[in-house]
Amino acid sequence: MCAAGDEGPTIEVHILHKYSQEEFYGSQLRVVVSGFIRPEIKFAGLPQLLARIKADIGIAKAQLDEPEAAALRLSDHFKSV
Repeated sequence: MCAAGDEGPTIEVHILHKYSQEEFYGSQLRVVVSGFIRPEIKFAGLPQLLARIKADIGIAKAQLDEPEAAALRLSDHFKSV
């Protein structure tokens, strides 16, 4: 249960696929939560945040190469509507 004024649980989606603006903006986005990388962290500054984002991208790409995650690409969930 969330405290008064609390937005509750949130997720952050980082899109690894490259899209043109014409393909992406105004389009429907489908997201599947397939793993967990790390809890929320407060950073001392922008350089630390950017370094961690880079590390997180590497972790995410490695996780997406695992057989369980690779199988998600074949899911009907990702077929065009």
